Amino acid sequence: MDSIVKVALNLPLYTAFDYSIPSTLNNIKPGVRVVVNFGSKTMVGVVIRKNYKNEDTKTAYKIKEIDKVIDEEPIIVKDILKLSYWAAEYYQHPIGQVIFSTIPSALKLGKKLEVIQTAEEKINLLKKVKLNDSQNLIYHSLKKNLNIFSPSLIEGVTGSGKTEIYIKLAQKIINMKGQILIVVPEINLTPQTLQRFKTYLSGEIYEYHSSLSEKIKIDTWQKCKSGEINIIIGTRSSVFLPFQNLRMIIVDEEHDVSLKQSEKFKYHARDLAVLRAKHSNIPIILGSATPSFESLYNCKKNKYKHYILKTRFYNSKLPSVKVVDINTDTTTEGFSYTLIKSIEENLKEKKQVLLFVNRRGFSHTLLCKTCGWMSKCGNCDAYMTFHKFENKLYCHHCGNQKKINPKKICSNDNCEIIALGVGTERIEKQANKLFPNHKIMRIDSDTITTPKKLKKFLDKAHSGEIDILIGTQMLVKGHDFPNLNLVGIIDIDAGLHSVDFRGIEKISQMIIQVAGRSGRHTNQGQVVIQTRKPNHPLMTKLLNNGYNSFSNDALDERYNSSLPPYSYLTLFRASSMNKLDGLSFLARIKREFDGNNFRILGPAAAPILKKNNRFIYQLLINTNNRKLLLQKTSEIREYITKQKKSSIRWSIDVDPIDLY
Repeated sequence: MDSIVKVALNLPLYTAFDYSIPSTLNNIKPGVRVVVNFGSKTMVGVVIRKNYKNEDTKTAYKIKEIDKVIDEEPIIVKDILKLSYWAAEYYQHPIGQVIFSTIPSALKLGKKLEVIQTAEEKINLLKKVKLNDSQNLIYHSLKKNLNIFSPSLIEGVTGSGKTEIYIKLAQKIINMKGQILIVVPEINLTPQTLQRFKTYLSGEIYEYHSSLSEKIKIDTWQKCKSGEINIIIGTRSSVFLPFQNLRMIIVDEEHDVSLKQSEKFKYHARDLAVLRAKHSNIPIILGSATPSFESLYNCKKNKYKHYILKTRFYNSKLPSVKVVDINTDTTTEGFSYTLIKSIEENLKEKKQVLLFVNRRGFSHTLLCKTCGWMSKCGNCDAYMTFHKFENKLYCHHCGNQKKINPKKICSNDNCEIIALGVGTERIEKQANKLFPNHKIMRIDSDTITTPKKLKKFLDKAHSGEIDILIGTQMLVKGHDFPNLNLVGIIDIDAGLHSVDFRGIEKISQMIIQVAGRSGRHTNQGQVVIQTRKPNHPLMTKLLNNGYNSFSNDALDERYNSSLPPYSYLTLFRASSMNKLDGLSFLARIKREFDGNNFRILGPAAAPILKKNNRFIYQLLINTNNRKLLLQKTSEIREYITKQKKSSIRWSIDVDPIDLY
């Protein structure tokens, strides 16, 4: 009988399709790309399974022949195919789109790979890695389990030297002819991590992320597959790279929410990295100064080994923290008197200062005191941020922008416009006014738009050319500035009052991570936190007892409330142009599936009800049984796909990070 293969296509369809193999083609393997006809289109597909036509094989369509085989050998290797199957089922995403998300864009379009010759590379130690006693204990413990699946969490205070342990382990793995994958949460962390490894090790050490050119991506992807690369340092998509002999995975800053993809295929790179390590029977190391509650829970359940580094690598003390009550210490354009004096003292001593503002732009809203006009977005249920440098209002949710005349913004002839809230641009302007003789630089997604600009900034920051750094989270995640002594957190109140149950976890991680940039090498650093709630329980617990104690208490609260990681969630979202269509759509799902062994919460309006002229509602499934969660999620997804086509757009997010 004719040989049949299953082909996955890059389409939003939850199935693969049968195609027959022409007699002229032989030995088609799973993982190769093929060209097929689908409807009236010619498309590139990936063979995911071979079988043979028999009496039980029935399809609702006429089986067509494969037109062409692109690859002689699979480009989707076995472990990536296995990982893709699992991810498609777990995250309830179309299998074809999952598989195609694992390869560079040019390969999706059918570009043929060139055969490359592999050369044996020897890696040498360029600089000896010196570990202190605490690091050595962890290194020798981890070294015992290099040939088996062994998940470990290294919880180390900021500046404790986790990277040095990674480097020493990397040398050991490479001496065993193995490859290492190091996953970091954001692009701006790859240059620094790359440089740290290249300082100590020779060999083929590459980066992999979305800002690379397509040519470099394919070259890196292919060299990784052929075994030519020793170490890959990449963002979340690197978890799908093919390796010839992967022997260890490291996920740094494992707590960071950027490791979860929030659009389309909503996967968590940390969780897939753990699964890939399990499939490959290799060790995985998760590292953070502020571990996620999920990882701490896995340590409590003895699923992960838990290592703690309590002291800094350079033996410097942890920073002193001063909480400023801005109800009494009045601020001017975001600066309290206490913060200004602290900045002056540090600048006098030739020390760098970092000012953290978790919002870009000048102010988050404009208000007319005369007529009450506010800068609300016409497409969204949100306010537009004022960017003074361009005299523009931007909606950071839908991208809507509006050029304004500062002298005539609203319709009132006697308008008096005031800017509410502070952003990085406003703090930069005031800093230039307060400290005119010092070099000040703003670092956010408005000013750092390319990896080249990021590198230029980092070079200036490390060389001491910049006195005051002003930035968002882009600036503080994982970066090491040797001369930085003072960190000022301009305003943390929004994070203290989040309605998201993860809000307290996120703001505590942010405080510790931002504070940890100060005094990492010599002097004891200083941190000034400005808030209107100096006696907030989080502030007292976290600052008095530390993150470890705080997280243990917070986990107890999660347990008592039956919230993750003690339970599991799936988030369904629906949007429509008509205000109530999405709500009705989710209400029907609740009526159809509400049960006794799990809870369906909602439907309710999303935190931003209207976004880009669509009204958004959400529904949550909550249960203590993961298998039941996936079963019900799958049943609801199948129910939705069988509904008649409508104007409703919907999405599924298993293990959501952002609910609000």
